[in-house]
Amino acid sequence: MADPVVYIDEQRVNFRQAKISVFDYTLHCAIGLFESILAVDDRAIHLDEHLNRMEAGRKRLGLKFNYNRRRLSRILQTAVATHPGRVKKVKILLTYGHSPLWKGGRPKPKTIIIVDDHRLQFKKQKLMVSPMIISSANPMRGVKTVNFMTEWMSQHKAQEAGYDQGIIINQRGQVAETGSSNLFMGKKGKLYTPPLEAGGLPGIIRGEIIALAAANGLPCIEKKLKPKDLIAADEIFTTSSFKLVWPVVQLKVERVHKFQPGPLGRAFFDRLKTNFMTGEYKQEIDF
Repeated sequence: MADPVVYIDEQRVNFRQAKISVFDYTLHCAIGLFESILAVDDRAIHLDEHLNRMEAGRKRLGLKFNYNRRRLSRILQTAVATHPGRVKKVKILLTYGHSPLWKGGRPKPKTIIIVDDHRLQFKKQKLMVSPMIISSANPMRGVKTVNFMTEWMSQHKAQEAGYDQGIIINQRGQVAETGSSNLFMGKKGKLYTPPLEAGGLPGIIRGEIIALAAANGLPCIEKKLKPKDLIAADEIFTTSSFKLVWPVVQLKVERVHKFQPGPLGRAFFDRLKTNFMTGEYKQEIDF
């Protein structure tokens, strides 16, 4: 496996020597933005959609970052092409810089790009209901910030209990997302997913699944779901840029419920993986 490729602003640095100032306010208060992007060969998948989401988050925060879309795209494409791997994961981090409470704490905001090896696989997973609860009224819920403690603790608590991810619910007891992905449920020939107003992130692959379902005549319904609604599913899967689609084979809602990987999740995974590996975009799916 190749070493990670790291750029800070426009300069490539050795990943073992990469550093930012201890006064960067991102370290103190988790003020910053990030995006996780899949890349194949020299192609960053859905780069425009990821940058659109980052820009929307930047505008909602109303803060200044070291962000120039054209420059960022150029550096990212260079970093992706430089890494010798075929399938890669990419992270963009925008730090805030200036720390007003500390003498000498005036670092400039940084743009960090990391490219590393990745593997696409249709991996079975086990979910439980997370003890972490979010408020769907929080305007930051739709922004991909580096303040990821709720999501990280959800995953950490799940793994302590022998599960892979926790299903995060909102103040009304409705499913929002997992700690790192959106959630879908297949039931009686229809697909269901929580609406974004429940508190989930507008996932790029979530949008792909909804579009592919529509193109193939599969009803996809955004519906407010509670954990108990998932018990009656024919299949459950989660989606994210790095995972694409992962099936759920075990779900703990009061007691343990078991599932088999279903045809919808498998078909979506195969379609997306083929599209991304070939650089073509085909919508036809044989469910």
